[in-house]
Amino acid sequence: MPDLNALRSFVLAAETLNFSVAAERRNTVQSAVSAHIRKLEAELQRPLFVRGRGQAMHLTPEGQAFAVYARRILSLSEEAVEAIRTAQSRRIIRLGTTVTLAMSVVTHALGDFSEARPDVQIHIQCDRSDALLDRLDADEIDLAFMMDQGKRPGRDFVGTLPLVWAAGPGFRLQRAEDVPLAFLADGRDLRGYAFEALDRIGRKGYIAHLSVHPIGVRAFVLAGLAATVMPQTTVAPPLHVPEAALGLPALKRIALSAYRQAGRESADLDLLSDLLSGHAFGRR
Repeated sequence: MPDLNALRSFVLAAETLNFSVAAERRNTVQSAVSAHIRKLEAELQRPLFVRGRGQAMHLTPEGQAFAVYARRILSLSEEAVEAIRTAQSRRIIRLGTTVTLAMSVVTHALGDFSEARPDVQIHIQCDRSDALLDRLDADEIDLAFMMDQGKRPGRDFVGTLPLVWAAGPGFRLQRAEDVPLAFLADGRDLRGYAFEALDRIGRKGYIAHLSVHPIGVRAFVLAGLAATVMPQTTVAPPLHVPEAALGLPALKRIALSAYRQAGRESADLDLLSDLLSGHAFGRR
């Protein structure tokens, strides 16, 4: 890994094409800048500048390419330092949730939370509901908001809400047609609810598309290629609940919960949990 000090000298030399000016800007001497450039050239085994012999100094093709990476490395280094400094001065909540909830309920809760706690920084990790409890137990997150995983210490709340059909703005379906559906490849629960409801009214559905990631399912639905099943409060524009004229049956209710590590008390966690519950179950 190149020395950051040498990279700073190189970037200034690349911008000014003058080692003396680069040294002045770095508040050092020209020999130090020259030493930095020689060190980088030795590490890369390539010349970075063409200089001497009556030519105006300029970057070699390798020097031009390396300048792009050098600026990026320095920028990332500064960003990392600033992130750590900021994190040390602010309280942090590590929230785990699903992609579907992150794109709907969580979005609304974050807006309210930020107004009440502008000094608290929230880090979000998305995963499947069953994997979020493992992350909670491994102390990778402070609060997990997801489909209910059963009673256990640290469950902040549990509530139910209807499952609904969700479709994109371009979805078209005749009342007598079989229903094209999109689901997660391993999303057996929601698939089961869909087919159970369709069987109840004697209507057929079929798996038109599968994806290993919720964003893939959302892409199929937004494209109007299929409908899917979602908790009611997670259906946000441009997704919508298809009109009753399509003849789709009512679905069961589903439970959402928030969990934290047992015994972990925090006014910030209390507020975020309350806001998630309020937005999930329509109490705000």
